Amino acid sequence: MKDLKELKRRIENIDITYDYAETYEELYNIIIDYQNETQEFDFKYLFEDYISYDEAEEIAKRKLEEGGLLKLYYFLGSANLNNDIFKIDGYGSLVDLELDDLQYIKEEILDIINNKLEGEE
Repeated sequence: MKDLKELKRRIENIDITYDYAETYEELYNIIIDYQNETQEFDFKYLFEDYISYDEAEEIAKRKLEEGGLLKLYYFLGSANLNNDIFKIDGYGSLVDLELDDLQYIKEEILDIINNKLEGEE
């Protein structure tokens, strides 16, 4: 999939559903595959605030060791711990991935692609 137009088509065809983890993984995997093939863009910054359950668990263990229950409490915030993907907010707390987050990622990717395509014309 070295073609930028093909990448755009694949991203546009992703339906943002209420299975947030699946949608997130689909966006992420398409982008990583494209980057690995072309080395053309660095989209990773769009995904850097999002972490898996396993990553959140590792951070939680460190928080508990560093500052006890209070530090762990502030890290966990109001996140639903049944989720597979989380976002780290500006305060370093765990929050739930939301529909708006996925729409933002998709729109940003498409904006970058469209700007690149316009520059090629």
